[in-house]
Amino acid sequence: MESKLEFRSAIGILEAVHGYTELQQLIEAAKAISFDFFDTLFIRPLANPEDAFDILGRQFAIADFRERRRAAQVEAFRRMHAVGRKEITLADIYACFAETVVPSSELMRAEYALELALVEPNPEMFALFCTLLDTGKPVVITSDMYLSADFFIDALRPHGLAHVPLFISADCNATKRDAGELFDVVVSQLGLTAGDILHIGDNQQADVTRPCEKGLMAFHYRASREHAVKKTASLTTSIGHGLLRTSARYIPSGSYAELGFIYGGAANFGFLQWVRERTRLDHVDHVLFLSRDGYALERIAQAQVDSGFPAFCYFLGSRTAYTLAAIKADNFSQFMPFLLSGSEGLAPCELLERIGVQPPSPSIMADLGLGAGVCVSVSLHEKLASFLYAYRWEILKVCQRNRRALYCYLRQLGIGAGSRVALVDVGWSGTTQEAFELAVRPLMDLEVLGYYFCLADTPERLRREQTQRMSAMVTAASTSAATIARIYANRVAVELFFSAPHHSVIGLQAGAKGIEPVLDAGRGNIGNFLQIAQEVSHGVESFAVHYGELQQRLGVLASPLQIAWPLIELVTEERGPNHQLLEQVKNFDAWGSSRNHELSLADYLQ
Repeated sequence: MESKLEFRSAIGILEAVHGYTELQQLIEAAKAISFDFFDTLFIRPLANPEDAFDILGRQFAIADFRERRRAAQVEAFRRMHAVGRKEITLADIYACFAETVVPSSELMRAEYALELALVEPNPEMFALFCTLLDTGKPVVITSDMYLSADFFIDALRPHGLAHVPLFISADCNATKRDAGELFDVVVSQLGLTAGDILHIGDNQQADVTRPCEKGLMAFHYRASREHAVKKTASLTTSIGHGLLRTSARYIPSGSYAELGFIYGGAANFGFLQWVRERTRLDHVDHVLFLSRDGYALERIAQAQVDSGFPAFCYFLGSRTAYTLAAIKADNFSQFMPFLLSGSEGLAPCELLERIGVQPPSPSIMADLGLGAGVCVSVSLHEKLASFLYAYRWEILKVCQRNRRALYCYLRQLGIGAGSRVALVDVGWSGTTQEAFELAVRPLMDLEVLGYYFCLADTPERLRREQTQRMSAMVTAASTSAATIARIYANRVAVELFFSAPHHSVIGLQAGAKGIEPVLDAGRGNIGNFLQIAQEVSHGVESFAVHYGELQQRLGVLASPLQIAWPLIELVTEERGPNHQLLEQVKNFDAWGSSRNHELSLADYLQ
């Protein structure tokens, strides 16, 4: 009775995921069940199995390992046909492998070990497999593979299943895929008629067409989560999609969390690894992950047992907050371009709201000719500048509050004169770093270093490089000028994958529990942006956990840039990041948001 309940439970999982109402009937009708192994019973955390060759290539520093391995397999098949055999073995492949500085025998052992480390039970099929074994009905594994039965025994042993009968093409010199002769072996060895055997597998030809031709029953297993991943996609992209089928299958398909997992997770994990390396080289005392771009970075670092960082924190602030802290009565006029920047299309009162200053009453603004019905344009800048200057004493109160809070905030973190501080930001031209240094310089003497995901080739960045210490993981030197241009053109999309589930920080103030942020929700409709950011962040953090575990397990050798590449692929593809979910994000930039208009992320994508 118990085994029947377990069987129904296992079938229920498949029905819930796939709607497979026929499977239970097929299993009940069969006297023996055969399971395909790869991509059915066991899966790899890779979208493309051949991407394992890239892991080996990095492990042994053989840049063209994938091409060499492919060529060796083609030659092994040629030799196989020449002598009239039906299948090749791993030894046959490496007998054809072009000589490198690493002995072929060592490469063969490494591939065997890697494949063994990669495979893990498929959550969608493994419970059914184990349940069927408990029923006493004959259950076997039938696989086309150049690896011998020893490999399958090694893979099954940790699960207590080393005793399961195996029919492996490399040992039987017969395949499923070609003429289906491996099924003849299965039928003969089981001593049953072909029609009493059910084969379950994912490949249409090898697991459905061929067994049916041999008279077996067949069931075509289709994974609940299938994504078309380009063959040219990066290894990290492949791993991201693969992890979504294995350890991270709880991430909802087609969700912002999935988007964050594949693209944001890789970008944050790679960037954090780069930042860690830089802090060691530069002997940094404190790492400040700037809000909002440093939210997930700081959380990932916190979650790591040994982050390898000096003192670090999620540092509240922004270009707006730091610039305001630098404004005083004697330099107010110098900051007029900042106060007017990006104001086209806004209502006049919104210029004050976006810096945390309470504007005059609507009636006073209307009397000044700056009422709610007025839309800011360049032609209005002179009048607005006069108004802001006349209202400067109210603005300066907020500036002074920010300046005092910033000083207390730094002291509260143990940062003082002589400290070597790294500001971690997504990019692009060092604007926030410039504002921070300008605000802090009169308060205390710090050594400030800017660490960026990407620095763009802009005049502003080139100017700031003369006085600011800035370095980035992604530059024209590490990629290309064209790639940097595409990234910068789609920078708003990149920022989404680093953003935090809270509103923009536009100021600092003293609170009951220390320094608190002053937040700006923007003035337009942001829709469900905070929920979107929360989901993206959840995906980012989940990727970091699972990729980190896989990295430990496999010893995957990848540079920070290689890890982060999926996001760069997304925003530099020919048609741009035209993902439907991205296009639904509204009023992402609080500084330029207005009640007068609505901006979606689609307006920024190129």
